[in-house]
Amino acid sequence: MIPVSVTLDDIARETGLSRATVARVLGGYGHSSKKARDKVLEVAKKLNYKPNYIAKSMVTGETKNIGLIVGDIQNPFFSTIARAISDVIVPEGYSLIVSSTDEKLEVEKTSIDKFFQKQVDGLILAPVSRSDSGHLNELVKSKIPVVLIDRVVDGLDLDMIVSEDVGGGQIATEYLINLGHRNIGFLSDNLDISTNYDRLSGYRKALRGNGIQGRECWIKLGGFRIDGAYKSGVALLSQNKDLTAVIASNNYMAAGLLLAAKDMGLSIPRDLSVISFDDIVWFELTRPPITAIAQNTVEMGSLAARRVLTALRDQRSVKEITRLPTKLIVRESCAKLQN
Repeated sequence: MIPVSVTLDDIARETGLSRATVARVLGGYGHSSKKARDKVLEVAKKLNYKPNYIAKSMVTGETKNIGLIVGDIQNPFFSTIARAISDVIVPEGYSLIVSSTDEKLEVEKTSIDKFFQKQVDGLILAPVSRSDSGHLNELVKSKIPVVLIDRVVDGLDLDMIVSEDVGGGQIATEYLINLGHRNIGFLSDNLDISTNYDRLSGYRKALRGNGIQGRECWIKLGGFRIDGAYKSGVALLSQNKDLTAVIASNNYMAAGLLLAAKDMGLSIPRDLSVISFDDIVWFELTRPPITAIAQNTVEMGSLAARRVLTALRDQRSVKEITRLPTKLIVRESCAKLQN
């Protein structure tokens, strides 16, 4: 049986007060006496009144919804960010609506359009492309607050909250170099995603800084899912048997690489040292546990949410790029190279 919705008129009849008084109390605006407020709230609770947010939004212009668009919400990196955003906005009376793009630009454009049709109050986005930003220029012109997370798009006047990806790529590479490795591979997906591009830049910078002539064949790009990473991992390792270590640009790349190494009979770290970005929970559960470049995903999500809420309150006008520091977490997947 479909429950019957309780209306303001029902509460007005039950309390003997005017509909306008009931609306002021439940809407939280205007003046009403303490006696009237107590009476309205008591009856609303007794009748199990549920506010009609759609109707309310037509009056206030607010939907109390924040949109989040990410590459893949199943990825623990993005799900952790989503939880952090939710933890900030829900106590403030907002709900989070999430969409995944599968790293496809057309899906991103469609998702943005749909969120605008739903009239979300704010939008948090991990953009698919660092270069194709025409549709994102429209976001700059919009009245709703927009914050980019995890990824940078140059030339946009928007708040962006990302990690120190170039520095993280350097740290990972230099850690392996200090263990004696010189033939170091890099496994990633689409370089039009700024995180991948920047981490690769850090890798190349570290090689040059240590007098190592990197080879393009040491770099392998593939699909952003685990199966694509597996195929790329097999290709990288079979075509470059001189590699003694590989850096994975994210946790999906790490999973594919580990599966590839296993199927090829390579032992980690005896035959191959592995280090990856995204310090997620399963990195500690594998044997051996995975050395990682950790990002502060909780702070990334929380800060993005706070930026949106601050903008909604007209307390923020300056847009900036905030780069959160990364941290090397040493575990057992990298070994000192024995000469």
